[in-house]
Amino acid sequence: MKIKNSVLPAILAGLMTSGAAFATPTEGASPIHINPGAEAGTQGAGGEVKFTGEITDVSCEVTTASKSQSVDLGKWAKSYFESRTETTQTPFTISVKKCPETVAKVAVLFDGDKDSSDSTLLKTTGGATGVGIKLYESDRTSTVAIGTISKAVSVTSGSGSEGGSADLNFFADYKSDGEAIAVGPANATSNFVMVYN
Repeated sequence: MKIKNSVLPAILAGLMTSGAAFATPTEGASPIHINPGAEAGTQGAGGEVKFTGEITDVSCEVTTASKSQSVDLGKWAKSYFESRTETTQTPFTISVKKCPETVAKVAVLFDGDKDSSDSTLLKTTGGATGVGIKLYESDRTSTVAIGTISKAVSVTSGSGSEGGSADLNFFADYKSDGEAIAVGPANATSNFVMVYN
């Protein structure tokens, strides 16, 4: 038997207004809420982002003494900064060993909280204000800004299981960031990662 075109819309209208089973989601299903008044925003043509990379076994071993070290920058009077902007530089070294033959050069990326007035400096904590910690390359003049990679150092080849090794020498000091100097502890922590080749 054929249902006439005029009857079918009436049946569908009745199902929609009578609270038919279709109105309730099945058990375990999440209901879908449609808000016709919500603004979805205007969408336009986009593009693509390609991510590439590689997982390798190219790695040296950071020496135990280098993994967790403390560098004492000394105690400095507040009045010192009235005529100077930086303190005396203090040396420190990060050493690696057991480098595979595939590693020719090694560098360091220093990370940490940046000083709010000078983003090249490491932010200090503990109470003192107006100073940050500045890092230098081994030449004592080239700055290693926080979040950047240092100059690469060549790995010295080793024999057998000893592998290659390298010493990366740096200097650190307190530098005025231009804000008012306040006394107190001026400590900071920088995490670092090794960068190869």
